[in-house]
Amino acid sequence: MSIEVPNRISVTVKSTFQQMFMASLTMIRYHGALIVVHLIFPLAGLFLLVFPPLVGLRVGPQEVILAMLGFSFTPLLIAVSVWSARRQNKLTEGSFVYSFDSDGVHTSGATFDQTIKWSAIPRVRQSKRFLFIFISRTRALCIPMIDLVNQGVFKDVRAITELHTDFQ
Repeated sequence: MSIEVPNRISVTVKSTFQQMFMASLTMIRYHGALIVVHLIFPLAGLFLLVFPPLVGLRVGPQEVILAMLGFSFTPLLIAVSVWSARRQNKLTEGSFVYSFDSDGVHTSGATFDQTIKWSAIPRVRQSKRFLFIFISRTRALCIPMIDLVNQGVFKDVRAITELHTDFQ
């Protein structure tokens, strides 16, 4: 089964805060060894709740509060980071147009135009909600799957990225 790949595919995206927050949380699983850093605080919170009863102590309100902070540390950090970037960075304003062709991925917004050649894209990953086009080990363009599907370009985008990158 061979899919004919169009010369150029474009999709317009206007990501919400919630989409960017979820994309940032989802991307953690693709960070490799850095996932350990993101697990330290939830594991510390779990330790604070589980260890005292094992040694015959009662879990007090201080332990519960510290555990909740441990569980929420990464999500809070990401929320502040996304909010700050969206508020202070002029490049994040408005909608973006992502275009895919044989040269690479072209991204444009109200204040910029950018081309990333396929040789600079080490991998492309698909989750339930997002298509991640990695431009470094820990940095990626995040395109919501709902936009790709609603605009009817998902199969074409997948076909062209499979031709040029490590797509999974």
